[in-house]
Amino acid sequence: MSLSNDISSQLYLTNNISLLMKKTISPLIPTKFLASVILIIVNCQISTQVFAQQQEEQRCHSFEYLELMKKNNPEYAQMFEQSEIYLQNYIATHPNLGKERTVITIPVVVHLLFNPLVPRTVLSDWQITSQIDVLNEDYRRFNADKIKTPAVFQSVAADVEIEFALANRDPNGNWTNGIRRVQTSNLVFADFTSPKYTSMGGDNAWSRDNYLNLWVCELDSPLLGYSTFPSASMDETDGVVIHCKAFGRIDCNSKKYYLGRTGTHEIGHWLNLIHVWGDEDCCNADDGCDDTPLQAKPTYKCQEFPFTSLSSCNNQPCNTVGDMFMNYMDYTVDSCMNIFSNDQRTQMLAAFNSFRSSILSSQALISPTSFSNDIGITKVLFPDELIYGDSMAPVVRIHNYGTQSISSCDIYYEKDWKNYLNTFHWTGNLASDGEVDVTLPKIADSLWYNIFCAWTKDPNGTQDEDTTNDFRTRSYVVRPATEPTENNVIVYPNPSNTQITVEFKDFESLQGSYFVYNILGQRVHLKMDQISLTKYQFDFTNLPSGMYLLRFNVNGSSVTKKVIVQHEL
Repeated sequence: MSLSNDISSQLYLTNNISLLMKKTISPLIPTKFLASVILIIVNCQISTQVFAQQQEEQRCHSFEYLELMKKNNPEYAQMFEQSEIYLQNYIATHPNLGKERTVITIPVVVHLLFNPLVPRTVLSDWQITSQIDVLNEDYRRFNADKIKTPAVFQSVAADVEIEFALANRDPNGNWTNGIRRVQTSNLVFADFTSPKYTSMGGDNAWSRDNYLNLWVCELDSPLLGYSTFPSASMDETDGVVIHCKAFGRIDCNSKKYYLGRTGTHEIGHWLNLIHVWGDEDCCNADDGCDDTPLQAKPTYKCQEFPFTSLSSCNNQPCNTVGDMFMNYMDYTVDSCMNIFSNDQRTQMLAAFNSFRSSILSSQALISPTSFSNDIGITKVLFPDELIYGDSMAPVVRIHNYGTQSISSCDIYYEKDWKNYLNTFHWTGNLASDGEVDVTLPKIADSLWYNIFCAWTKDPNGTQDEDTTNDFRTRSYVVRPATEPTENNVIVYPNPSNTQITVEFKDFESLQGSYFVYNILGQRVHLKMDQISLTKYQFDFTNLPSGMYLLRFNVNGSSVTKKVIVQHEL
């Protein structure tokens, strides 16, 4: 029974005790006694519901959802099994799958099902876009906490090369910001299907051929989310459902699932991954990935590696390496998750190319309209994943999405959301569809894991006409600074007419960023290729002769090197 039904029943009983007693109760039984009995029953119902809400939050019900669909529809079960066989054959016959290293971008529509009586269901646009940031970090392995991946698993950690973006075009060809706000009378959604149907208080899906549907709502405790699998999904139910308290990484209401990893986990199912322990005990099941060790059972806490779960059949571990409990497809807490494996990447790409390939030709990211004044942040360039020191000068890339040139805007920024708010008034001349990197004044920092937030406001001193592209977040880790010296950074050959090598000496680790400027101080976008652990290479072949500055922010400090590009006359 749903919470809404429980409350209705309780109110009915409480408000109609006298009517019930008049019609059904023997005159031999005192009415005061019966009223007390009924109120005790009502209170027991309320207590039972409160107890359910206080249960341990459960990461995922995708497997239970799958089993229910198989049970209710034998044809579905058969189709699912055939699809799995097809996928494994597809992987076996495509040995070069994923080697082309092409990044896929998936259009997303978020169906936010909110009820004003449940305040945490009323999410801001920025909380929603912060979830997109999480997905892009986790599926590209840009997540700052990847430094916590155990060394034994570092070699199999994968950049899945899948990105996500809110849709700009709806199924009718009209503009959308990719967020559907649907007010519902439901206080809670207690079954698998009701969030996906308007007639049941939810919102109908957009076509699975063009969109990833994310439904965000109040789910029955202790559930956090569930997903369909790609191989046998029906169009009207395909997608992912996530509890509103675990969506995004700002303003979340969950104590353990507040970094958006429920979305990362469930979309893994949407791309055909199963749990790392294979959803069975006794070491008899596998997740189909050779590079994830056999695992006896799910992990609910952040363990210290190496940790190995024990089978309930013989009280023995399933592997000798240690469980990959930090995998996104386990059940551990958000702050402990940090890895997809290479074989999981192959599984996802196979499912995408087989059952979700229509999304590749989707027009959902092509906006049918433009606004006059619309500026936003496309990327946080600094901080990146790991920085050093007790302060930093953030760098953000702002983009003019509108049709009018922009001469000014305000940039707000802070770390760890709602702390230490800073503002910067940018001025310049940004043409339509143009972008520029803006270095912001320094802010104080703190060691270990942080979330940097930045957003734009008031382009040309007026209201921004689309605020969903204003806001960006970035996870990063701070460590104490180690001071580099000029002698530690060697540039050669210098002068050069083609490639210049930069070598870093006497560094135990290298983390940071780089910038290239011409003699006028203008930023030059130049790719840096890594050729060894401490050597990097720039190709100046296509740049004009002259002097350039290479600035490296290395381990918390800055080093600048002058280079001369001298092409033959």
